[in-house]
Amino acid sequence: MRLKIVLLTGDTRRVAQRVARDLRISEFESNDLARFAETVSLARRTRGIIWQNFVGTIAVDTLGIILAGLGFLNPLIAAFIHVASEMAFILNSARLLPGQARLEQVGPTASLVEQPI
Repeated sequence: MRLKIVLLTGDTRRVAQRVARDLRISEFESNDLARFAETVSLARRTRGIIWQNFVGTIAVDTLGIILAGLGFLNPLIAAFIHVASEMAFILNSARLLPGQARLEQVGPTASLVEQPI
């Protein structure tokens, strides 16, 4: 695994901290290995869900193109299948949203309420 170090200064640093807080990205200003392990775990889970959505979308679209090309699928049914599959992949991505218990466990920095910088 390759890690890149990014240096942020001035106003950019405050904006980056706000974005990181909103996206639940940990800052590693200390040697907190537990938070680092949690972030790596979240990143791997996120990558897995993204790949599931990508492969699923390609598979459904490819199958639809083949069936439509062979004349087994009319445009109205193809549109319905396409919309239904996209909704399924959006709901699959929703698994990444933090639950209420998770927000309470992390604390006030994970709040979804707008906070001043």
